[in-house]
Amino acid sequence: MNTKTLITDHELWQRISDFSIDQPGAVFPFSRKLAREEGWTSDFTERAIEEYKKFVYLCCILPNGASPSETVDKVWHMHLMYTQNYWEEFCPGILRRKLHHHPSNGGISEKNRHQNWLQDTLEKYKEVFQQDAPGEIWHNKNKGPKPEKRNIWIKSISVFSLLSLLLLMASCSDNSDPFFPVLFILIMAFIFFITLVSWSSGINNFQDGDQYKNKGKDDGSSGGGGGSGCGSSCGGGCGGGCGGCGGCGGG
Repeated sequence: MNTKTLITDHELWQRISDFSIDQPGAVFPFSRKLAREEGWTSDFTERAIEEYKKFVYLCCILPNGASPSETVDKVWHMHLMYTQNYWEEFCPGILRRKLHHHPSNGGISEKNRHQNWLQDTLEKYKEVFQQDAPGEIWHNKNKGPKPEKRNIWIKSISVFSLLSLLLLMASCSDNSDPFFPVLFILIMAFIFFITLVSWSSGINNFQDGDQYKNKGKDDGSSGGGGGSGCGSSCGGGCGGGCGGCGGCGGG
């Protein structure tokens, strides 16, 4: 199969482009979950998903596959966690082939190989899509805008300040209780501690009840779901950088 044929599979690109990872009618769909997990804006998330689709297309048409940027890899990781969508719908129905995630083995040589592979991917990207890959998603180790963490931090400070004011007003209006200053200090210390814990634990990642179920066929490590015959090689993550898709070779 020659290069010209590989980079002009319009039918495949149309299927990938038209595919929606978000399930119809879902209250908390993929895109919202991804935005919440990474702290991205909805606009950035939409663009990241679009670039992920382009990456997948490159994986399918290039003999040696393609390598994702850090941002694109985050979308891929999340999609792999939606095992039924990925292995039973996306791979067999849209790509019509398996597309495995190959983590890096780590080390300097792997890092250099990944950088060279990513550079080659960017060159092929420009050749295929007739434009440069967007820098905010492909060129920098950019995790996207993080407004939600700032918002929660600001809200925490606001709540903390309001409670402080209320307690201070109460202390001024009732000076008959000698234990109130001690109680006031203890309460304020507790509130401050809770605020710090909430911030450090990334409370913005709360998933609105959308929990993953690690049960047999829904677990990517068990070889995919249903009868797709696909299995995830994602393992526990990229380690020292993502190795890429390894290439489908068009079949």
